[in-house]
Amino acid sequence: MMTDDLLLEIGSDEIPARYLLPAIEDLRVRAEQAFENARLSCKEVASYGTPRRLVLYVKELSAFSSDVTVKVRGPSKRVAYDSEGMPTKALLGFCRSLGIEPSDVSIEQENNGEYVYGLRHDPGKPVSLVLQEVIPDVVMGMNCPYPLRWGKENWKWFRPIRWVVCLYGKEVVPMMLAGVASGRTSYGQRTLHPGSIEIPSAYDYFHTIADAGVIIDHDLRRQIIADGAESLSREIGGLPVDDQDLLDEVTSLCEHPSPFRGEFSSRYLELPKDVLITVMRHHQRYFPILDGLGKVLPGFVGVRDGSPDMGMDNVRKGNEWVLKARLEDASFFYAQDIKVRLEERLPELERVYFLGEAGTLYDKTMRLEGLSVYLGEKAGLSERDTEMVRIAARLSKCDLVTLMVRELPELEGVMGGHYARIQGVNEDVARAISQQYLPKGANGKLPDKGISGILSISDKLDTLAVAFCLGVGVSGSQDPLGLRRAASGIASVILSHGYDTDLDDAIMTSMCFAKDAAEKAGKAVEDIDSACARLKQFLLSRVEVHLSERGYPIEVIKSVLAGGENRISRFPAMVEAIMSILGSQTLADVVTGWRRTSVLGSKASGCDISPELLVEDQEKTLYALLMGKKSDMERYFEQGDYGLYLEELSSLRVPIDNCLDNVLIMSEDERLKENRIKLLGVVSRLFTRFADFSYILPLLGKL
Repeated sequence: MMTDDLLLEIGSDEIPARYLLPAIEDLRVRAEQAFENARLSCKEVASYGTPRRLVLYVKELSAFSSDVTVKVRGPSKRVAYDSEGMPTKALLGFCRSLGIEPSDVSIEQENNGEYVYGLRHDPGKPVSLVLQEVIPDVVMGMNCPYPLRWGKENWKWFRPIRWVVCLYGKEVVPMMLAGVASGRTSYGQRTLHPGSIEIPSAYDYFHTIADAGVIIDHDLRRQIIADGAESLSREIGGLPVDDQDLLDEVTSLCEHPSPFRGEFSSRYLELPKDVLITVMRHHQRYFPILDGLGKVLPGFVGVRDGSPDMGMDNVRKGNEWVLKARLEDASFFYAQDIKVRLEERLPELERVYFLGEAGTLYDKTMRLEGLSVYLGEKAGLSERDTEMVRIAARLSKCDLVTLMVRELPELEGVMGGHYARIQGVNEDVARAISQQYLPKGANGKLPDKGISGILSISDKLDTLAVAFCLGVGVSGSQDPLGLRRAASGIASVILSHGYDTDLDDAIMTSMCFAKDAAEKAGKAVEDIDSACARLKQFLLSRVEVHLSERGYPIEVIKSVLAGGENRISRFPAMVEAIMSILGSQTLADVVTGWRRTSVLGSKASGCDISPELLVEDQEKTLYALLMGKKSDMERYFEQGDYGLYLEELSSLRVPIDNCLDNVLIMSEDERLKENRIKLLGVVSRLFTRFADFSYILPLLGKL
């Protein structure tokens, strides 16, 4: 089969750095799937990208799509032939659509009768025709989180498309992409090669674009930056800060990276380390340089997009001047901030609104005090630590009105902790303030267990409670308030630190605090029970994500989450307990016991069984067994011995079977019937307390 290489380059205005890496991968995946669907074979599909272009390179793409023969079902036999066995119009029309004769069809027996089948032959198409159909769909169907629209046709993509190169071997594949005609004209790096370039062929692309100053491979650009930053940092006895996200971001901002080292006055080293790093990292995209002890050195590594030589001294001086100005501002902010104690800033919080009109940050602070103390007590904090978490909650938002955090919002919490320390506040309190917003993302650093963890949970839970109390939720991918992140953070902290807190109690308490915020906003408060139920489900959905990321089957996770246990910290061990008996007779007995008692047991009006109304031997035996096991099972559950608890549930299967097989539950005697249903209800709750085993039923085939 004839093959050749395919090159597709989409040139555009600068694609934001945060979109570039996902876009490179999305282009490759979509193209691979599209080629497969179009019956185009190839050796390899690769994708590349810079801020100004996305590139798809396909090795040994077939010149024609493959032929295919498909078996197609037609009308039923009784419709296809008349009473004399002659073809009807239905059969003739079916044959015409396939380009075959009536004699070419076959008859096949199916469950609901006999049907006519024919073979449709779809010949392959030239690759250029296929690509004209496939590529526009691949490119314009890419996932663009916040696309721009342009042109009369209202084209929608990351950024407006300016040029398109599409070559199959040496030949241009003609097509239109967002109103731009394909060709072989591309453009080099803006300063190294500002003019246009002609791409002779697909296989000439890489050296041609390299000669024009573009390093198309993201990994190669990344390595150049990493190696350069390390080499330059060593010149002053340090190493660049280890920040992979920054490295990826800077890589995605340039087409020809040229690292350089700049310096700043050592007098700025009097600023807190976090301030120095934030100014350099977040505002200037510089790599701070640290010594062997992790202290900031008076230097940084920046990255220029362009020549490593031409005018580099001016580039260095310009960046040093910009950094000096920012550090000078930071020094001023810091000097002013430390003049005012944190607690003196509390009144200022009354002028800052929270979640729009949901009260002020002062109101949130007061709620945090109460909620943190409540959660701290429930988590078993000592009296001293409970008081510490109250103080931390009271001071937690004070840094939001400081000059430093107003200028550098990335330092929220961090500066509060720093100011607390230098003002003589207890270290545990200062640490909790600095860690209140952790974790800041998936797999992010967690707050310390104890005071810090409780404050972190309280802050996030209050935000969620206020939002849900006001009827604010999450819709699709839209989550402007970061509610998913808050819920995920709560799940991470509780699961990691093992806070044995009842979720229902925590939600109801936070919702009661939040009700005040809703009323201050002058908005109708949603039914509290309904809001609590929605919030609980929202939190459990994030717990489900965390547990699924650990590799547990979703059926097992859902079964535990739907059970009667509300202490999130216990879920992993409960899931593990089920996993340990997956495929065993023990699990089969547990599921069977649950299934046989759940329907009637759910109808029980109470659990006050009357022993004198147990008249049959089998129900007496089941009751006696329950009474004998009750205290042990309660102990096993509370101590987290879930394996033993499941074994006890398994041991109930035989007495349950004996009771249900030999005792008439729905007796005509109402007293006996009600008592027997109560007995089944007590048994059923032993199962449902652990899990809703209906989710396990699909796994029974593995037993």
